[in-house]
Amino acid sequence: MLQHFTWQQFLVAALILSLIWYGAIILLFYRKQVKEFLSGKPKPERPAEPLAHAWDEDWDEEFSTEEEDLMGKPALPEGMSRLSMAQFGFAPPAGDEEERQQSDGKNRNEHFENENTDEGRQRQQSVVPDVLEELKSIFHILETEQGNKQDFISLFGLVSSKYPDIKGTSSQQALNDFIRDNLLFPISDEELDNLWN
Repeated sequence: MLQHFTWQQFLVAALILSLIWYGAIILLFYRKQVKEFLSGKPKPERPAEPLAHAWDEDWDEEFSTEEEDLMGKPALPEGMSRLSMAQFGFAPPAGDEEERQQSDGKNRNEHFENENTDEGRQRQQSVVPDVLEELKSIFHILETEQGNKQDFISLFGLVSSKYPDIKGTSSQQALNDFIRDNLLFPISDEELDNLWN
């Protein structure tokens, strides 16, 4: 049956059916616009209002401040602090080991010299989580290997030599309490104080 239609007849029929379909869609959904177009009345044009910008005179600052203050300012995790670019630096290049150790000791003493200042307290707090992590690993080793007090003293000697600046600070007492709570054997205050030397 399709052999009786030519391509020309098919294309004419498809064009007519497409025009009827799109005409029905236009009349159904765009009736108002078609009436205005056919009546010849020009529709009044409303200029689109531009969005308000912070530099405009009519800018309402309530919207910007409400969103920022809704939850408050984000807090940094404990032991972390924001540093300015002047406080941030990289390690010195590999060179004379003795010079580097002398300068490191000098800088550490300067940094931890006064724990009453905010800067000294922040630096000290940034070291405490590192010490806690090392202590946790020591406790894990002692637990898995059934270590005794002598094993703890030898392992803790590495930690105290790595973080000598904690000695004599308020953080030392807190760390001593943490050690006392987590050790499987008793240890005196005098022994703990001697361990930090």
